[in-house]
Amino acid sequence: FRVTDNPVADKVHGRGGRSLAEAWATGGMSAYLGTTIPGFPNLFMLAGPNTGIGHTSLVVMIEAQLTYITDCLRTMAARNLASVEPDADTAQAYNDDVQEKMSRTVWSTGGCRSWYMDASGRNPTLWPDFTWRFTRMTRRFDVEHYQVTPRRPAPVRTTTNHEELVSDAR
Repeated sequence: FRVTDNPVADKVHGRGGRSLAEAWATGGMSAYLGTTIPGFPNLFMLAGPNTGIGHTSLVVMIEAQLTYITDCLRTMAARNLASVEPDADTAQAYNDDVQEKMSRTVWSTGGCRSWYMDASGRNPTLWPDFTWRFTRMTRRFDVEHYQVTPRRPAPVRTTTNHEELVSDAR
């Protein structure tokens, strides 16, 4: 298994052309709510970092993420947004909390070494809490934790040529 160095991360590029692999090379694999990543506008991951489950079905986590993403897309449409991207400080605080909880689990204590751990000994793969808490955290899109970019208004097209107006009407 290659769960801590996903090869698709080399193929996903965000702002400025930076790959996901490059972004994760410094601080390790992480995502806000396992779903969105600073520097990668409109990137939504399913079964992303720290959403793996060792005690129930991954379907629960994926359904929770789909609820979150769907509400995000509705919010984007309602507010006429072109992009959303999690605030870096919010994402860092979230991931620090996840790793703190993870440090007290069986997956991280007692010398456990498994394919869930990355090269630095972090566990960026599993969810360290109850699934109902993750479901509660993702039940609505929390736009206040995101940098948003409004959609630009469509340019107004003007013409004085009668034939163009007739052609466009067809």
